[in-house]
Amino acid sequence: FLNTSDTIHTTSFSHFYLSRLHYPTLTMSLTDAVRIVSEVFKKYASEDQQKDTLSPDELKKLLKAECSKKGTDCSSKLSEVMKRLDNNKDGQIDIVEFGTLIGMMAKRM
Repeated sequence: FLNTSDTIHTTSFSHFYLSRLHYPTLTMSLTDAVRIVSEVFKKYASEDQQKDTLSPDELKKLLKAECSKKGTDCSSKLSEVMKRLDNNKDGQIDIVEFGTLIGMMAKRM
């Protein structure tokens, strides 16, 4: 998931979402894109009692399910990903911190 220059691989994560769009071309509004990101976040964040954050286990499940390429596991460097995203150091990833991951991925596109 992170390469040697400490950047995040985004190809499989981006491909996952773009392949599920029902549009012949990418004509999605920003609001629609945010809604999709929010729905994915909420899907995994709702697995425990803290519905508005991702625990390390929930983040690992999200990364494994949503980002994995065949034969690789992008969640393998979970501690590094958590360290980069968890700005307030509470051990959880909130939606704003999750936005950092989306931003890093968008930058690589």
